Amino acid sequence: MREENLKVKIMKEEIIKRLKDIEIKNDIKIIYAVESGSRMWNFASKNSDYDVRFLYISSPKYYLSVENKKDYILIMDKEKGFDFSGWDIKKALGLLLKRNMSLYEWICSPIVYMKTEEMDGFTDVAQYCWDKKKLIYSYIHLASGNYKAYVLNKPEIKLKKYLYILRTIAACMWLEKYFVAKDLNDVNSAEENTSHEFCPISIDVISEMIKNDNGYIYNLLQKIIKTKRDGEELTLSCPDEQANMWVEEKIKYYKSMDNDLKISKSKYKKMKSKIGKMLDDFFYKIILQRLVSVS
Repeated sequence: MREENLKVKIMKEEIIKRLKDIEIKNDIKIIYAVESGSRMWNFASKNSDYDVRFLYISSPKYYLSVENKKDYILIMDKEKGFDFSGWDIKKALGLLLKRNMSLYEWICSPIVYMKTEEMDGFTDVAQYCWDKKKLIYSYIHLASGNYKAYVLNKPEIKLKKYLYILRTIAACMWLEKYFVAKDLNDVNSAEENTSHEFCPISIDVISEMIKNDNGYIYNLLQKIIKTKRDGEELTLSCPDEQANMWVEEKIKYYKSMDNDLKISKSKYKKMKSKIGKMLDDFFYKIILQRLVSVS
């Protein structure tokens, strides 16, 4: 255990060092960096990659340029197992306006490498974009797409793919049951959300949701998790008809909610305009702060 803790500490120091190098080489300020992927969900194997995701503020000159510039950074190191992927703050805010699922998962990640005061502000405005209905819609369509691509009518399936399908369906179940963050159909509400539990980022929480719904699927999930943690994520298996029936029922159920999940165009336009102004104000504020800090 002590050896494992030492390894974690060394890898964290290496990741932070690389993030600081990325800042210098790209003339940016990273305001948030976290672990994503299997390590975030706590079902990683010893050989799993480090999927580091970060948000950054570019130099003021970047935003004042008449040219369209790259708004993301990708750096891969397959030898060390590092996968760095970052979004410029303007890109991130635009995706936040679209209720991007990945952003909310990053905010909830339990493994944080870097975080600044600017990220606290980002998280605050994120609650005004959080939409339970939109997230359920995104999760179930991701589950459906993966099921059709990797499981349906396949003679063999990769357990890793099946794990991700069960995870996204369980996320829908969690979102349906819990109304944790502020649902921003009312952007004028003065009520504050301080927990920022936007979505479930824990295989234990996911497992509990499935356990309460179906014991057979729960036992199957635990078997798959163990296989993944043992480093056998590419293991092939025959389709499980009982599990497939459960998956199809859940997909059908949550897809049937589509009409209920959608709001009227007029209401959405009004709501989007209010939230957009809020995001703009936050963007102007942090860019001005960045301008002052580098001048």
